[in-house]
Order: sequence, then structure tokens, then C-alpha cells
Amino acid sequence: MNQDSIYAYTIPDNGRVKLTLDERFIRLEYSQSLRDHNTFPAGCLSSVSCISPSSFNSKQNPSILYFNILWAEVSSALMSDFKAALTIDYCTTTEKKTAQLQKLTLSIDAEFVDSCNEWIQKLLQRVYNASAGVVRCKRLLILINPFGGQGKARAMFQAESLPIMDAARCKIDEVVTKYKGHAAEIIENMENLEELYDAIVCCSGDGIPHEVFNGLSRRPDVKKAFTMPVCQLPCGSGSALCVNLVGSKNVSYSSLCVVKGAPQRMDLCSLTQKGKRYMTFLSQTLGMIADCDIGTEHLRWMGEARFTVGILMRVLAKSKYPCEISVRIAHESRNQVRQAYNEHKLRPQSSLPDQEDGLPALKYGTVDDDVPEDWKTIESSSLAIFYVGKMPWMSSDAMFFPAALPRDGYMDMVLVDSKIPLSESLKILTSIEEGKHFDSKHVHYYKVDAYRITPKAKSGFISIDGESFSFDPFQVEIHQGLATVLSHSPSFQAPGV
Repeated sequence: MNQDSIYAYTIPDNGRVKLTLDERFIRLEYSQSLRDHNTFPAGCLSSVSCISPSSFNSKQNPSILYFNILWAEVSSALMSDFKAALTIDYCTTTEKKTAQLQKLTLSIDAEFVDSCNEWIQKLLQRVYNASAGVVRCKRLLILINPFGGQGKARAMFQAESLPIMDAARCKIDEVVTKYKGHAAEIIENMENLEELYDAIVCCSGDGIPHEVFNGLSRRPDVKKAFTMPVCQLPCGSGSALCVNLVGSKNVSYSSLCVVKGAPQRMDLCSLTQKGKRYMTFLSQTLGMIADCDIGTEHLRWMGEARFTVGILMRVLAKSKYPCEISVRIAHESRNQVRQAYNEHKLRPQSSLPDQEDGLPALKYGTVDDDVPEDWKTIESSSLAIFYVGKMPWMSSDAMFFPAALPRDGYMDMVLVDSKIPLSESLKILTSIEEGKHFDSKHVHYYKVDAYRITPKAKSGFISIDGESFSFDPFQVEIHQGLATVLSHSPSFQAPGV
């Protein structure tokens, strides 16, 4: 018998099945007699869903992708005729990136138990590719924000995520945050954090990841702290970290990606304002977008739809936000941005600079220092949108920064003036979902590595990673590859430019 194959029997049909380890999946071959049955044998599976009787009669055999497999083991006897049973925990997945937990149980002949255990070890080595950094039986710190989104985060985790993590034999510690800033305090003060856990999982919107990165920045050994992978389960009104890393807002599928994720380095930014330094992983905005984010808190019950309603109201009102922007532009034209994107999109982690000890020094000082001479200054009395991002998707229906990359060492900046025709504003608004606003002549799109913005209005909103900040000048600069996230892919889940 091929060392990559074992034989088992369906329950209760007692039909013989050959399970073979292929390059990317397990292939199941049922005996010919079972192919003639009117009903498919118990325990059927495929890489997407169980195969129906009609499709089973074709030449295609059922299979399951290694990515979808959570665990396999031989357990005690289920029937007197057989010594043991092989169980495989896995998820069926769809093209829309949803997942559903399943279990396949097959009987094993007594004489094949030892060889089955050896086969399982080979299977688990492929299911959890250690050379790619995938850890099996992950130790996970779950931070749950019970107030995020519509207040259903804990229930969503218990119902949709925990069963998958349990099936993958993950070790779970749940902590429910009690107030704003609590997650940052937990991460900053937890002893032996890096030794206790393989990843921090934020069961929340984007506020908890923001707190986690800031908590890591305040730990005694910052260099070591930022090697801790951070990820997100989409349980808030905004779940951009998850959408960019996973490409889905389905909690079950996102949980599968946590189980199968490996550490990936990602850029992080420092922001200085009023004598303090913060870390920002997602975005910074003043003007229309900030108004739609912070200024629509009373519409939180609408979920992500509140952002669409808010921005439409402000576009129709031709809202404007006077400010002064000083910026260090690296790539300015569309061709330059596309060229930079193509040069960096496949950049390996090994090519990134080594991290410094401690929090990286600020190359350009703080917002209280003089603006460097080589920065470009833009004065605007009619700016509508000032938006800077580090990821393509700002929400599941807004790919605001299609040229953003995980570790290219740049932020993507978008500027739009309020003086453009209303029809063009609406055209930009409706094209953001697919990132097609990138080609609009009314959108200024830059790759930058540092900037400062000074609002000229007396009051307004500033949103940093979706969190409300003081309406005062602030300065931001990039730190290439400083943070670590947990992802099943080295790239963001976006089509690019």
C-alpha cells in the first residue's frame, strides 16, 4: 500500500474507501459497488461541499483541501467489528468565503491502526505547514469587545468561532474588555505575553486592534512585543483588519483563517499630537470621511450602512474642511504609484530591514517641530476629503486605497476638493467600492512616507483607525514592517491597481 494512502470504511454502509494524500488535498476513492448506490455513502465531503449523487457518478472523486482540515485522529471503537474510528474535523467552504464545521467518521481495521496514525501525522504536517510558520494547536488570547458593533460580539464568537477553534485543538483564553482603553492596558501589562500565546485575536471592530498595537508599543521589550501576531474576527461595525487579511466578513471563515494563519510582517505608523505618540495601523482622516465615521455614532444601529448615509449627506451639502497639509511625497503620478505597487507587491518578508531595539526613532520629529524643508505644503480652503490609509479596504464595501500594500514602506493618501461638480462627486462615491476612483482626474492619489495636517476650522472631527482624536494638528510617519499580523496569505485580499 502506498505510504500516502490508507483504507477505511464508511459508517453505516461499510463501504471501502481509499484516502490518499495529494499535493493540496486528501482524495477519497469509494469502492465501485458504492458508486452504483442511489444514495451517496455517509461521510461524503469535497473541497467546497458534499458531492451530490448525480455528480458523484462522474469521474470526479470527492476531496478536501488541506487548508480546510482542522484535525484528524484515531479514537476508540464505534462498532464491534472494528477496532477504531478515524475522525477528520474540517470545514466546508464556499467561493463567497463562508465556512461550516463538519466531521467525517470512518471505521479502521485493527491491523491498520498503526499505519493510520502514521498517515495522520503526515496529514497534519501538510495541514499545518511549519516551514511556512503555521502553528498547530495555537494558544490564542481572545479579546472580546462586548460594546462593539451591535453588541453581539461575544455571542458571535461563542456560536461561530469557538467550535472551529476547539475542533483545531486551539487553547483559548477569553478576556472581555470593560471600557475604552482596557485592551491596551491588558496588552501593556500582561506578564510573559509572548511566551503564553501564539497570537492575539480581536473579536471586535477596528478599535481593539488599534488598542492592541498601542499596548504592544508600551511593553518593556518593544522589539519582541511587535513579533506577536495580531488578527481580528469581524464582530464590529468596522472590521477592516479582517477584511484586508481574510477577504471576508464571515466569522466562521475568518476563524478558519486564524487557525491556518502564519505571522506576516506589516507596516505600522507613529502619530504625534499634543505631546503624545500613538501607533496607527489603518487610517487617519479629517473632513468628510471623519464626519461620516465619528459624526454618525448615533446611527451605529445601521452597521456599515451608516458610513454610506453619512457621506452621501455631506457630498450633497458640498461640505468643506479648510486645512494645511505638509507631506513627503514618494510617488505622485498614477504611473509612479502603479510602478511602485508592482515593484513591492511580491516583496518577501526576508527583504525587510531588521527591527530596532525599542520603539523606532521618529525620523521627522513630532508635530511640534519645524516642517522639514523637502516636504510639499498644500493650502486648501475647500478640501472635502483628506484620507490616508495603510490597507486597501476601509470597510467591506469601500476599497479606498487599491494600491496599498502590507509592507511597502508607504502610506496611501487621497485628497478630493469640494469644488468639483456634484455629478463627479457622486461618480467618485459610487466607484469607491471597486477602487475605480483611483483613475478619476478629480482624485489626488499619492504614496507618502510622512505628513502633517493642520485643521483651520474651529471644530470638527479627526478619526484615527476609526477612533475619535482631538481636533488639533497631528503628524504621521511610517515604520516599515514593524508590526506582525496573523494571515493565511502574505498579501492583502484586494485586486490591486
